[in-house]
Order: sequence, then structure tokens, then C-alpha cells
Amino acid sequence: MIPRRVIVQCFLLGIRLANAAAKFALAVYMARYLGLGDVGVFGLLVGATTGIQAVFGFGLSDWVTRKVVGLDRARAIPLAMARLTLSIGVEVVVQAVIWSLLAVLGFLPAPTTMLLIAGILLLEHVAYDLYAIEIGRERTGPANLQFFLRSGAWPPVVILVGLLVPSTRTLDMVLLGWLGGLLLMLASALATSLSGGRWRHLGFDWRGLDEGFRVGVPFWIAEIGQIGNLYLDRFLVSAFLGLELTGVYTFFWSYANVVHTLAVNGIVQPQVPKLVAADASGDSRRFEAERRRIMAESRVWGLLLAGGVGVALPVLLPWVDRPMLAENLWIFAIVLAATLARMAADTAGFLLYSLHRDREIATTSIAGVLVAAALNLALIPHLGILGAAVAYLLVGVVVTALRLRLAQPTRPRIARAGAAE
Repeated sequence: MIPRRVIVQCFLLGIRLANAAAKFALAVYMARYLGLGDVGVFGLLVGATTGIQAVFGFGLSDWVTRKVVGLDRARAIPLAMARLTLSIGVEVVVQAVIWSLLAVLGFLPAPTTMLLIAGILLLEHVAYDLYAIEIGRERTGPANLQFFLRSGAWPPVVILVGLLVPSTRTLDMVLLGWLGGLLLMLASALATSLSGGRWRHLGFDWRGLDEGFRVGVPFWIAEIGQIGNLYLDRFLVSAFLGLELTGVYTFFWSYANVVHTLAVNGIVQPQVPKLVAADASGDSRRFEAERRRIMAESRVWGLLLAGGVGVALPVLLPWVDRPMLAENLWIFAIVLAATLARMAADTAGFLLYSLHRDREIATTSIAGVLVAAALNLALIPHLGILGAAVAYLLVGVVVTALRLRLAQPTRPRIARAGAAE
């Protein structure tokens, strides 16, 4: 009989696979029909959505995720409501400032594009917080459904409309589809979050959130560092090499990221609450068993998926009909290896997270972004996107090594906690 855990993993992997396939199909569609420049702009917008979440999230999302593990509804829901309300308020203020500055500098996009981007930035921030809360509550089904609606449901619609109606092959239409997916996600989140009598516990636990501000600084630093590691390279590629090569690099990065999305977000992250609970129990054997299983599953899934996407890309590229992608195909191998290194770094980060080693997570994230900045600034002007790929790989290796080393001293502490019982 197939173990229930394997069935759940396959279900989650299926959802993530659908998301990944939709994102890749969108990248192929945009590269073929809109151009690599638009792919580059889209990639920069993706970086902006995550960057704003990190800088103006104040580290509260990761703190809330861990805080709500095991809490009853009466305590968890008001805390989640306070977090979401704060995110919306901060996002509105930040966007007002940003758009005002762009207006003064004369860099405002067309009104329609501006409204689409504003809506996407706001709802992506809310979606990120909702997903973190659902994972903390171990509601992986609703969490992954919401993720699918905001990431995987809308690209096929945009692609189909674009193929049938050539005049809709525009960046604005892609952004409209993205916004539509976010609105569907929000409707689904409201329906599932308020069902089962949960609406009775609606309220705002501002005092509880105060604790998050006090202890969430390491998470905040870590998130900023992580986002810097992920998206700094594409902004520097854009500055040094232009939008077309940014589009090439973003295309390869996005395709390789399928592996990370499926293995880390689909398999590893939903199991982190089990690590947190194992550490809280003080049972060293239980924690070690969870740690070994998650590390092993991360490696196995990562290698299997990397092999699949590595074989598929050369077959798919001729249909895209973009010579610049074919000319730089060998760089994709480095980007894929770098993605595996990033997977290992994130898995080691989850281990530190479950052990409440928050400062170590922040330290390694900042070290990673400093190394990334130095390597990218040194390599991109001379090696082009090859330099960005090499920097991406080296940063992943460095951060993984640091986190695994910093995790070692935690084991005796756990063993002592278990012996004390």
C-alpha cells in the first residue's frame, strides 16, 4: 500500500508541476510572440514584487508562519488578520511614494500599465502572507490551491487568447491575466479561510504582532538578503547588457527555477512545521529523523527534476525561434547547477529556521548577497550572462556550506534537551 505521505507529496508535486508548466509555457509564448525585451521587463517586475515584500514585510511573515504552528483558531486568526492588514496599509503607502517619485522624475508608464502593476504589487504582497499563514497552519491543500490560482491558472488563458487574437499579444494583456489570477486567489482565500466557523474568530491581535517586530529582525534581514541573492543579478544584467540579454538570462533562470519550485515549495516547505514541532518536543531522535528525511527527499527530487528539465529544453528551443537562446544554451547548464545549489541552501535554511537559529539565517543571507554583488559586478561586465550564471552558482555553494556548518552545533543542544526530559 502506498504511504499517505507519498500520496500527499505526489498531489502537491502535481499542483506545483502544473504551476511550473504554466510559467514555462508563458515564458516560451512571450519569447516567441512578444520578444526577449518584454521577457526581461516581466522578469524585472517579478523581482520588484518579491523585493517589496521582503523590504516592507519587516520579517513578520516567517515569524507568523512559525508562531501559528499549533495555535488554536481563536489565537491564530486575529494574529493573521493583524499581519494582513498591516501588509495592505504599508503597501498602499509605499506605492504612493514610489509612483509620486516616478511622476516627478518623468518615468511613469502608461496609465493602464501603471494600474495593472499597482494591483499586482499589492495582491502579490497579500498572497505571499496568506501562503505563509496557511503553511504554518499545515493547511497545505488551500495553500497550494491559492498558489496555483495566482501562478498557474491564468497563463494558459493568456496564451490561448493571444494565439486566437494576435492583437492581444502585448505585455499589458499578460499583466491583466496575472492580476486576474490574483483576484481569483483572493476570492478562494476568503472562501476557505472564513468557512467552518472561522469567521467567528475575526479580530486583530496587534499586541501579538508587537512580538513579531521585536524578534523578527533576523527574518527581515534574511528575506532582504535572499531576495538580493535571487534578483540582483537580473537588474545588473539589465544595467550592463540591456533588456534582450536580460530576457535570455530570465528565460533560462525561470525554466531552471521549475526544479526549485517543485522540490522546495512543493515537497520541502510544507514539511517544515513538522521540523518545528520536532524541535519543540525536545526529542532528538524525532528531530533527526525528520531532518534526514527532508534532506534526502530534497536531494532525490532535485536531481530527478533537474534531469528532466535539462533534457527537455534543447528539444523545445527550436519552437521558440529565438537564436539568442540557442546561442547561449550552454549557459543554461550552469544556471541549472546553480539552482540545485540554491535548493540545498534553502533546505539548510529551513533546518536553521526550525531550530530558531534566526540570526544565523540572517547572517548567511547577508553574506550571500554581498558575495553575489561582488561577483556579479566583477564578472558581468567581462563575461556577460556567463558571469551572472557563474556568480549564481558560487553564491549557492557558499551559502549552503555556511548554513550546514552553522547547523552542526545545534544537534548537541537538542540531544541535551531530550536527555533532560
